[in-house]
Amino acid sequence: MPVLCIVASVLLQAGVYGFVSGSLDSSGSLALSCAGFGAAAVLFNTVLLVRRLRRGRTVAAPRTRGLLVAMNVVTAVTFLSFYASLTWVPATLATGVETAMGPIVLALLGLAGQGRRVSRHGWYAAVVLVLLGVAIGQRFTSDSAVGPGAAAGLVLVIVAGVGAPVLALLSTELGRRNVDPVYVTAHRFHLTYLCGGLLLLLVGGPGGNWTGELPAMVFTGVLAVTLPLFALQTGLQRTDPMVAMVLLTTLPGVTYLAETAFHGSFDAVALAEICALILVAVWYVRVSGNDAPAPVAAQPPLATKA
Repeated sequence: MPVLCIVASVLLQAGVYGFVSGSLDSSGSLALSCAGFGAAAVLFNTVLLVRRLRRGRTVAAPRTRGLLVAMNVVTAVTFLSFYASLTWVPATLATGVETAMGPIVLALLGLAGQGRRVSRHGWYAAVVLVLLGVAIGQRFTSDSAVGPGAAAGLVLVIVAGVGAPVLALLSTELGRRNVDPVYVTAHRFHLTYLCGGLLLLLVGGPGGNWTGELPAMVFTGVLAVTLPLFALQTGLQRTDPMVAMVLLTTLPGVTYLAETAFHGSFDAVALAEICALILVAVWYVRVSGNDAPAPVAAQPPLATKA
């Protein structure tokens, strides 16, 4: 069930990313972020309210405030960086570089005692993943010189790639404490839509016809953000972070197929590089699968103070 949740999240995100790729400007990407994350907060807080009315007031899991604050901060940085990058780089490039960063970041966090320590072969695989991410980036930017916009987009994608595995570790800790994914989803996006709204105002607002475009934007946001990220949250809380990162490496491949279906211009070499990314990610998990996890008692989880 957790794996199916992550797969469903990948399919939903990839389909919408492929559809909107190349069609968003900076205000459009921020508006999409605000719509999706705001809808998630409204929807899942409503679910919590209905539960309280039916069952009586429930008490949140103990000592989760620090984790939820950390989730808010890392979520805002990760997802706003990713959606802003779509203004300058294709969705396939963004997802490819982001997912290639995940295993190497997990390996570095393992050295710090957060999560599983990675073997020597695991490090080799993680480095190969980064190199494949670079190759994918080169493939999608080889037709023209990398201008300031593309460079900014790549930097934002790298920031998102660092944040994603941290979110996986935080989600695993929340799952270990038996925190309901509905509760997490209801409270983890507040900083994201507030910061997204502020940035949207700073770039000039959503545009002249934003009221007419609002229903379509909210619908797209629900498909791209609200539903897939709840499914992803449910899966991450019950799945090993390394396995989750491997499942997420399929995102650029499915996104590329969706991009091709909606916009054409199929590139067999790019698809082959993405498939290689997935295979190396599977190798990464296999060679790291027997490594002992870092002792929890010796090293406290990230941001666990209430």
